[in-house]
Parts: sequence; structure tokens; C-alpha cells
Amino acid sequence: MNNAWTVEFSRILVVVTASILIGLSTGYWTLGFLIPSTIYIGWTLVQIRGFERWIRLGAKTNLAPDSSGIWQLIVQHIHRIQKKDKERKARLKGMASRFEATISALPDATVVLNSHLEIEWSNDAAKEVLGIDLSKDLGQRFDNLIRLPVLSQLLTGKVDNRQLELISPVDGNVTLIVTVTDFGDEQKLVTARDVSQRIAVQKLRKAFIANASHELRTPLTVISGYLEMMDIDENLPVSVREPVNSASQQAKRMKKILDDLLILSKLEEKGHSKESGEKVNMPELVAQLTSDFEKSRAKGSHQFELEIDQSLHIKAVESEVYSLCQNLLSNAVKYSNPGTLIAVRWRHCENGGACLSVEDSGEGIAQEHISRLTERFYRVNVNRSRQVGGTGLGLSIVKHILENHGGHLKIESELGKGSTFTACFPAYRTCSTKVIDG
Repeated sequence: MNNAWTVEFSRILVVVTASILIGLSTGYWTLGFLIPSTIYIGWTLVQIRGFERWIRLGAKTNLAPDSSGIWQLIVQHIHRIQKKDKERKARLKGMASRFEATISALPDATVVLNSHLEIEWSNDAAKEVLGIDLSKDLGQRFDNLIRLPVLSQLLTGKVDNRQLELISPVDGNVTLIVTVTDFGDEQKLVTARDVSQRIAVQKLRKAFIANASHELRTPLTVISGYLEMMDIDENLPVSVREPVNSASQQAKRMKKILDDLLILSKLEEKGHSKESGEKVNMPELVAQLTSDFEKSRAKGSHQFELEIDQSLHIKAVESEVYSLCQNLLSNAVKYSNPGTLIAVRWRHCENGGACLSVEDSGEGIAQEHISRLTERFYRVNVNRSRQVGGTGLGLSIVKHILENHGGHLKIESELGKGSTFTACFPAYRTCSTKVIDG
């Protein structure tokens, strides 16, 4: 670099020296400076013209102008930049190729969409389960190729969740879970996973539970009947009475488990649309249930504190909502000490929906158990649950009822400070009635 500038400064020094010599020898100083300067400027313009032509033709190495000094240094800099650029492009191309090969090898169908929902890229799995052929469908709108209103809503973000379950447009026997993820400059990554096997296993499990429950009810009813007959028999020996009574209690518990399993099977088979159900007088239903619990238990067993919005009703399936409230109240009674307070609140939620919360003063639940409470037969304390007659299915029933009504269950608890179970219904299910004072 220093050598190039030395050459260039040497040329300028020659021009200045020549101008002084011509001026001294002729006495025409203007002419003396004009002639060497014109020659230098002309030579520079020739260099610039050659350099511009080289750049215009792509700055190829074999076409580089024959120059020296600062112009040679500029050409060298451009060569160096070109070399680094080629190396960078090669690395990026290699990374892109490896990324494309990796994505193509994924078992899940993958489609990349631009901001206009047009297909930019897809893998082979997308052709197998979605019918997207990149060679033909490149640039086509994804929602024009798969015309489903729910899919369009998912792509445009008009629904809260970012995935849905649908039948493959290629094979009606294949069930897909489609997920949409935003990335880049308003681009979307659509993935579709084949969950047919999982769905089949779930259906098989549901069918087995339903069939087994139906088949067991009849012999269990017969056994319970005989046990009750033996239990009321005055001639039954005292030594046998206690085992018979214990067997009768277990038979009743088993019957309750079978009934809950059948309820769960029915809940899992159906869902409810926004228009389903009828107007349910929740204030009256909650008040009646709490009154029933107070009457069925020994006097002073539990104290119920009610905070109910008398004007707030919901549109739902009344039998299911009754079961939901009964399970929540029953759990609060079973898992809190006699004489403690149970607070029951029915009011509007922050999102405009309606919430039923049941707060007890029991022993509470550790945080690691809360996420699993709605699983079937999951118990925090197995011995305690059996003592109070729990089946381990109550909260699972509550969860499915809420999901069928578009709601959700919120659980808050702390060891030693009790628990609060809140059943939240969406805003579209609420309806208010004007309360008239008598």
C-alpha cells in the first residue's frame, strides 16, 4: 500500500518539477504548469475510463486494467473484496443446502409462506399429506390449494390457538395436527404432523373404557344387591358383618368409578358449538347445591360463604354444569377439615366471561402436582383420597365439561393455605338478567 502511494506521489513530484523547469527555461510559467498538468490529468482520465469499463463488465480478474500506483492498489482491493464475497457466498450456499436437506428430511410436512400466504418452499412430506407439489404450486396461495375456513382463520390469526386438527386432503384416513408459526419478515412456517396412530389409540382406549364400564355395571349391580341383602340380614353373624359392610362400601365406590368413567367417555365423544345448550340459572343452581351439601352433612360440618351475581346466567348444558359444580363443591368438602370455611363465588371474569370459584381452607397442594390434577385417577394423597371416597376422576370430568363449553379450569393452591378451583366460561356463553327487587 505504501509503495503504491509512493509511486503516485512520485508522479505528482515529476509534474511539479517539470512545470518549474519549463517555467524557468521559457519564462512562461502558466504554460509551464499547464502542459505537465494536462498530461497527468489526461493519463488519469484514461485510467478512470479503463477502470469504469472493467467495473461495467463485471470486474472479472482476467479483464483487470493494466495500471500501477494508486489505481493498481484499488484493483487489488476490489479483487480482495470479491474473493471474500465468493467465500461468504459459498459458505451461505453450503449452509442453505444443509438446512434445506435437513428440513426436507423431516417427517413432518413443512411449508414456508410469504406475507401474502404464497408458497415459497415445501418438503417432500408436504406432497404426501397435504398435496403440495413445489414444482407446480410455487407462488400459489396456500389457502387456495387447501380450502378450509378453519385453516384460513388459523393462517390469518383470527383464532387464539396456533394449531388445529384436520383430515388430510390427500388421504381421508390420515389425521393431521397443523401448526402455524410466524417468523422472518411476516413469513409463516406451516407444519403438519400425522397423528392418525395416536387418534386411533385414543379411540380404542375410549371404546375399551366405555365397553368395559358397561359390561362391569351389570355384575357389579348384582354383587351390590346381594351384599346389601346380607348387610340388612339380622341373622348375619357379627364376625361376618364387618367384612360384608366393607365389601358393600367398596362395591359402591367401584360403581361410582364406573359411572364417572361413562360420563368421561360421553364427554370426550362430543363437543358443543357456541349455539349449544340453553339458559342456565347459575345463581339458583349454585345456591341449591350448597344448600344440599349443608343438609347432607352433619350440622356445622362446613361453613359456606356465598358471593353470587344474581343477574349472571350462562348458556350451557345444564346437566353437565350441574355435574361440574357438584364435583368442585364435593372436592372442597372432602379435602378440607370439618368446620372450616368454603367460599363460593359466581361473578364476571376480567375477559367478560363468567367464573365459578370454590375456595377451601384445606391442606393445599404442592406446585408440582397442580398441572397433573386433571389427569384420570391422579391423586396427590392416595390414602386420603380413598378415605374420603374420591374416584380420581372428578377434576377430569370438570376439565372436559369446560373444554366442551369453550372454557378452562384454573387451579391455585399453596401448602397449608388451601386451594381455589376456578371454572371459567367464555364471554359468548354469558347472559345477564335484570334483577328486580321485591
